[in-house]
Amino acid sequence: MEFFLDVDGVILDFESAFIDFVRDEYLPDLPADYVPQSWEMSTEFGSLDIVEVWERFVDSDRFARLDLLIDAESFNRLSDKYPVYLVTNLPESQYNSRKDNLDFHRLVYKDLFLAGHFNFGDQTYPTKSATIAKLHHNGEQMIFLDDHPKNCLDVKSAFSESKVFLMSRPHNKGVESQEWIRVENWEEFLNSVL
Repeated sequence: MEFFLDVDGVILDFESAFIDFVRDEYLPDLPADYVPQSWEMSTEFGSLDIVEVWERFVDSDRFARLDLLIDAESFNRLSDKYPVYLVTNLPESQYNSRKDNLDFHRLVYKDLFLAGHFNFGDQTYPTKSATIAKLHHNGEQMIFLDDHPKNCLDVKSAFSESKVFLMSRPHNKGVESQEWIRVENWEEFLNSVL
């Protein structure tokens, strides 16, 4: 087996850190238990210049110190047994911050790659399936986990034999497909593949 895992929203808790930043810097009355319901933060916070908020957030220390959504010990046990590649949808300028964040948690994995459905205006930015195609060894069972339906559909259409999992997050709750297996958390994912 080979594992190809998303990072933000699957391994690292991007949403909570971003919401905390919005509350601390812009909207102090935002409830402590606020959960975004949309992938589009401009929809969630229409009164804010979301581009400015995003740029300030990624330049902050919080962006490089996201908390884990997974158990580091079970993640490292998995990577001891199987190759684990991380494929996340961020611009090139944020690669080092994300790598530092993963290293801070002492996660062991083969490598980190930038790819996904959103290209940040870069027409050469790869899809996740294009990146995986360069890494996947024929004959190995491919396991893919992401929290964005577009990435799951991309990988499943390129690798029909793969097992594709969608990590449940508030922004994808209403999206269903037979192309993926929905899991609620890291433990359920591990129990489904091991």
